[in-house]
Amino acid sequence: MPNPSRPTSRASSPRIRKPKQEDAAKTFAHLNAKNDRSKAEDKELETAQLLVAELATFRDSLLEIAKVWRPNLNDGVQITAAPLWKHFRLPAWQKKLKATWTNLEKGEYDWAHLAHSIWPERVIPKCTTDRSLAIAHGHEAALWEEVENTKGKLSWQPKADAQEIVEALISKL
Repeated sequence: MPNPSRPTSRASSPRIRKPKQEDAAKTFAHLNAKNDRSKAEDKELETAQLLVAELATFRDSLLEIAKVWRPNLNDGVQITAAPLWKHFRLPAWQKKLKATWTNLEKGEYDWAHLAHSIWPERVIPKCTTDRSLAIAHGHEAALWEEVENTKGKLSWQPKADAQEIVEALISKL
């Protein structure tokens, strides 16, 4: 059974994607080699050519997304699927996921693990001013400390060397 904390995309799986690409390429090559094609074969050649191009574009897009996509089930389906918005055919889902992706890019969902994995240079510094973000991304112990004020009351504040720690955390990634 696959590990739910590290899901894989079946669409990008070589054993699923490759045969379809190879079949389309073979069909295209076979029909393209023919000198005397019928109108039906010309139409089939055009369809095969479009399919080969579409599958290559799809594969390239998935490989590009895979470089930064670290899905986390705690982010929920909508945020987790947002980088894949272009690949959803249902218009309502595509529209919703595109809006979610746009908001992720703007920094409106920096609490999400996906935002941290894609834009750590933006998210980690925010953890020094927002303790809830530091907690969400596992940086609380590194960036925050509980200190006693002059009245003897304990309160949380960023560590004095938080900026250096932020730089170190980002450089590790």
